[in-house]
Parts: sequence; structure tokens; C-alpha cells
Amino acid sequence: MKRFIIICLLGLLLPEEHQAQFNVLKGKVLTEESHDHAAGSPRGEPTYIALPGAYVRWSHDEASTTVSDGFGFFKISKAELGDTLVVSMMGFETVGWVYNGESYVDIPLKAGVELASAEVVEKKAATQLSLLSPLDVQSLNRKELVKAACCNLSEAFETNASVDASFTDAVTGTRQIRMLGLDGKYSQIQVDNLPGPRGLSVVKGLMFIPGDWVNEIHISKGAGTATQGYESITGQINVALKNPETADPFHANLYANGAGRLEFNSISSHVVSRRWKTAVLLHGLTNQQQNDRNSDGFLDTPMQRNVVVRNEWKFTGDRGIRGEYALTAVQMESAAGQTTAIDEGTAWSDVMGLMNSSTGAWSAITTVDRVEATAKTGYVFPDAEWRSIGTQWSFYDHRQTQRFGNNHYDGHERFFRGNVLYADIIGNTNHNFTAGLSYVYNAFDEQLQFQVNDSINVQYGVEREEQVPGIFAEYTWSGNERWSVIGGVRYDQHNLFGGMLSPRLHARWSVTENVSWKIAAGRGFRTPNPFMEQLGTWASQRQWYWGYDSQGLQPEIATNIGTNLTSKFRLNYREATLTLDAYSTRFENKLVVDLDQAANAIHLYNLSGSSFANTAQAEFNWDMHRRWDVRLAYRWVNAHTDRILGNPTEDPFVSKHRGFSQISYASQLDEREGQWRADATFQWIGAQRLPTTAVNPEPFSRPDYAPDFYQLNAQLTRQFTPEFSVYLGVENALNYKQDRPIIGADYGDNPVAQQDFNQYFDASLVYGPIFGRMFYAGLRWGILPPKKNE
Repeated sequence: MKRFIIICLLGLLLPEEHQAQFNVLKGKVLTEESHDHAAGSPRGEPTYIALPGAYVRWSHDEASTTVSDGFGFFKISKAELGDTLVVSMMGFETVGWVYNGESYVDIPLKAGVELASAEVVEKKAATQLSLLSPLDVQSLNRKELVKAACCNLSEAFETNASVDASFTDAVTGTRQIRMLGLDGKYSQIQVDNLPGPRGLSVVKGLMFIPGDWVNEIHISKGAGTATQGYESITGQINVALKNPETADPFHANLYANGAGRLEFNSISSHVVSRRWKTAVLLHGLTNQQQNDRNSDGFLDTPMQRNVVVRNEWKFTGDRGIRGEYALTAVQMESAAGQTTAIDEGTAWSDVMGLMNSSTGAWSAITTVDRVEATAKTGYVFPDAEWRSIGTQWSFYDHRQTQRFGNNHYDGHERFFRGNVLYADIIGNTNHNFTAGLSYVYNAFDEQLQFQVNDSINVQYGVEREEQVPGIFAEYTWSGNERWSVIGGVRYDQHNLFGGMLSPRLHARWSVTENVSWKIAAGRGFRTPNPFMEQLGTWASQRQWYWGYDSQGLQPEIATNIGTNLTSKFRLNYREATLTLDAYSTRFENKLVVDLDQAANAIHLYNLSGSSFANTAQAEFNWDMHRRWDVRLAYRWVNAHTDRILGNPTEDPFVSKHRGFSQISYASQLDEREGQWRADATFQWIGAQRLPTTAVNPEPFSRPDYAPDFYQLNAQLTRQFTPEFSVYLGVENALNYKQDRPIIGADYGDNPVAQQDFNQYFDASLVYGPIFGRMFYAGLRWGILPPKKNE
């Protein structure tokens, strides 16, 4: 172990090239983006895209050959003035470029050259990092995402050490994420650089994005860039979906697990005309099986039926105009609760009929109906490809109804956001800026009914309309091989809370050519929606109490600062990376959700003291062998919030320590490009504080701290051809299950009286798995696009 630590530190501090650390030429290999344009992107419509895997060498020195990375960047030792740099790649014209003392250069390659016969074997990293970008971003591609079942976005982070996923309660099966020690609501989640799950869908909305639809996920730690909005506090997660350019002509995925869950996903792309392409994405899920493995009288997994449909169009004009337009529809229904509430074999229409009635047993019924439309249009000036203008429009109508026991909720949200962006340079391409205007309209109508006791029902309504015009500007400087900076600021005028200023800064310094140090700082704000953000507490008999009536609901405002140190080096002649980062989030105001004042209550009030979350993480990735990859990580979190009445300040449901390890294997491709792949992920989840239940009688109380535990997930994939593969996996292979997860459930030792159930029932104190070991299997089949030489 000591030897391993010493080797890592030597790779971090003393790379081989230390004596000539800045005597390098850096650059990026590009190719003309004739069809695949990111219309209306924050920096406008680009003309070129990165070209990974291109060979770069000096004409007089074959030994100098290097290869552009996954982002198209390359580094090569400088030569004499007048020497020629040769850049080549199969299927592209070879370019010769004369060196005149530059430190950085962009080199475009033109497609069109085809070789008669060639074979290229490439091992692309499943998770990619860039030493040259000022942003601390991890990019997860399809190779990473297929290491686990990844049925939807909430399950897509099982193999990632930076984002946690956990259940909101022991009944509904809903998952939520955490980043930098805070709930996912403080991370801005985007879909194709447009608003994703937020508002009333900030938790449930992760299920709207099937994992098989995802092409890449970009995880950015720290406050995001100013162009993307004001809601980013702990980071940004941008989900790039498969679209008419990146999707195969046809792809289908079938999935089934031991809990009775069946899923179907399909993606197809179609060329409609020379200018128009489209993609159709379909998702269906059903689970009618009743599971109660721990015999507590409650379903371990919900019964559900979901349908999600998406249609996206891409337009490529002849005069620099590009467009992306999409329409998405979601319908979700789920039922959970006591097994006596739903008879096995009951028709689904009768199950959903329980929304407005009850069998006497406790049940939870939820429906979601959502329609979303997006449009992005961009224009690149023909005579100035660095200058562009773009627009982004996003609208959704979201309706959610639910009944948990005798408590009812009916929520309706309408959202619209429009962006107009202009991108240009100042003098030369080393000085870039983006400026623009934004407008947000968000309307909420929430109607609630709570049963206090057998004779008292309380009805409560929340209606809120937000209008937020904003202006922003962002400057990027990349004129020095050692430094690059992105600085931005935005001002938003909220109709309810007044003006909000959100400055953002990201900077990168190359300590050596293989070591990059980054810093980030920024301020953001958001409007809380506690009834949907605290979705898990609905699965209890807790009563809601509002402590902010005199002041009103206030926005949550926080500042995040952080640093990242990334080193790329060789260990035993194989590529390795070591990443160290530390981030701190401090709140100026926060809606405190206090579950400690009383075991049967939820107290909400504005922050009156301090609240912060400090995190530190170390991650090591090693291409140990051409067939084996290893990932090790450790994260420490210290999150506290001052609460009234001297209640504990340590935030609940947050593990202070977490260990993570993963090993992946891929066999050699056979003559049909078949392959075996195996992946295993092992995690240690440290102890975490639980809301106190000490005042409850012994059968209805739980310890103040949950024990630490271990989880093991594994998957085996057999790829018969690039078009067809099958996979078999197991989640929670060690079969760890939380002991007595539901307070008030009948575990068989002491039958619970109805009066005690009505007073003490609480299924929201969940810290670990409920279901135990679960096996799953599936297959992937598709039609791939023809190769260029066919």
C-alpha cells in the first residue's frame, strides 16, 4: 500500500518530462461539422467538432508520434522553426502544418480519403477528463453507462464515485441523487443543455429519462457557467440524449429483473431529406408483481406502469442555419403500500381507482402527466465562423397527483425559458465572449389535504407565479498554454425576490504538461418547492408545519468554491490518472427541513444560522492491462445546518465517509467482433445520522445513527456481434438489507395496533437497500449505420 501511494505521488509531482515541462506545442484536431450541429448551444453554432484518435507527429521524427485524446486535444514536444507537423487519420486528408513558434494551434482535417484495407484497435476510456479545460468535468460515455442496468437517470450513477443515489423512502421505490454532500436539487440537471428535472419534478423527474436513451453524461463540479442559468450551486449534470445524428438506425433494449420489472426501450433515426433528420425514442415499463421479502406487510417495490415518448428533429441549412426541435410526453402511474390494500391479480384500472378511495389499509398512489417541447436554432456567420447567434426555447406542462394514506396532493406546474445568445471574439480567437438575454416564467398551483385525525382534515393551497428576466455575459481567455480562464456574471430580476447577482469563475493552470490545477467559484440561487423535494416524508404520518409565514418563502442562496488537481501519468507502462478535489458550499439562506423537532412532524423554516457542506475526494483510474481497468475512490463529507431548539446540526442521510472501487474486464474481439465484458463495483457506505425518534416507545424508535454497510454490484455481458448482445447482472450481491425500515410495520413479533400505526408510521427513514439481492437480465439489438467503405 505504501508503495502504491508513493508511486501515485511521484506521478503527481515528478513526471518524466519535468525538465522540459513547458517545451511543448498544444493543440486540437478538428473536422468540419457538416451535419451534426449543436444548434443554439451557449457559444452559438460551431463549424468544427473535435476529432479524437488522430495521429500527430513531426515530419522528420516518427518517434514523436502522439494521438489526440477523447476531446481532440494533443501535446507534442516543440521542434525547430519551419518544421512541418503532420496530422493524419484514416478517412481524412493528411495535413502538413509549418511550425512558426506558436504555443497552441487548431488543425482541421477534411473528410474524404478512404483506405483500401485497414484495422484500427482503439481503447477509449469510459470516463474522460481534460487537462486543458478550465471546467472540472467528468464525461461518461456509453461504455461507462452499459456497465450497469441503468434503467433511468436515477440509476445511471451506480458506477460513478462523484454522485450518490439513494431511495427517498421504503415504499415508492423513488431514487434521489446527491452531489458534494447536498441533495440533487442543488445541482442543475440539464438535457441537451436545456432545463431538465426541476421544480415539481426535481426528484421524480430522474425517472423520465430512460438510461438507454442517454448518449453521454457530463458531470461538472462547482457552480456552472453563467450562460446556463442561475440555479447551479453544487454543479451541473448535462445529459446528452441520442439524437438523429448520434443514434443508430435502430436500437432496442429489453430488460427484466427479479422484482417483476419489465422494460422496453427503442431508438430509431431516419433521414427525411437532405436538410431534415429525425429520431424516435420509446420507453415502456410495467411491474405488476407483488414483493414482500421482509414480511412486514408492505410492498418492497411499487407496482407501476410508465410510458415515455420523444421525437426530435434536426435541420441543417445551407447558409449556416441549424436547428434542433423536440417533443416529449410522459405518463407514469404507480401504486405502493400495504399488501392488503391491493389484492394480487387486481386489474390495473382498479388499482389506480384507489387514488380517490381507500381500502382501509395504507397505500400510496401516484400519477404524472407531462408534455415538454424544446427548440434550439443557431446561425453561424459565413465569413466569420467564430461569430454566431442562437436561441433556446423550453416549455413544459407538468401535472402530478398523489395520495399517501389519507393525505392528498394535486400539483400543476407550467414552465417556459427563453435564451438569446451572441458569441464572438475580441481581436483573435484567444479572447472569446458570449452574451445574452434570458427570460423564465414558472407558475405553480399546489393543492394539499392533510388528515390530522379521524375528524379533522386541513386543506392548503400554494399558488406562485415567477417571472425572471435576466442578462448575462461570459469571457473565455485561452491565449497561454499554462493558463485558461472562463469568467462570467449574470443578473436576474425576480418578480418576487428582487435582483440577484450570480458571478462565476473557472480557471486552469498547467503545473506541468501532465498536471492540471483548476479552481472554481460561483454564486447561485433557486426557489424551493418543499412538498415535492421532500417526497419521501409523504410516506409517514408526519404533519407539516410552516415556520416562514411572517417572512414568506425565500430563495435558497449559496456560494460554492472549490479546487481540483488532476495528474495523468504512467504506472507500470500503463495510462493512469489521479484526481484530488475539494469543494465547499455555504448558504446565505436555505429552507431548513427539520425532522428532529418531533418524530411525527416536518418543520420548515428559513435558515437563521449557518449551513455548509465541505467535501474532499480522491479518485484513481488505471488502465492496469489492455483487458483490465481499475478505479478506486474515497470521499469525505462534512455537512451541517443550524436548527432551532438546539437540535442536531449534522445533516441527516449523509455518509461522512464513502469508499468506491470498480474493476472492468473486456476480452479480445473475435472475428465477428464478439466480446465478453465483466464489471464489478464495490462500495463502502459509512455511518449516517438519522432523524431522532428517541421520544417514541421502543418498538417505534430507531438508533440515531445508521450503521455502515457494503454493496456489491456485478454484470456480465456477452456481445455476439456489434449489433447484438445479452447481459446478466446482480445488484446488492451481498444481500444487505436495512433492518426494520418502516416504523409501525408489523414484523410478526408484536402485531401493531391501528392506533399506534396512525401515530408512529414512518417509512421515510431509509439509508440502505430494502429489497435485498436482485438479479436482472436483458438484451440489446440494433441496426448499425453502414461503414464508409461499404
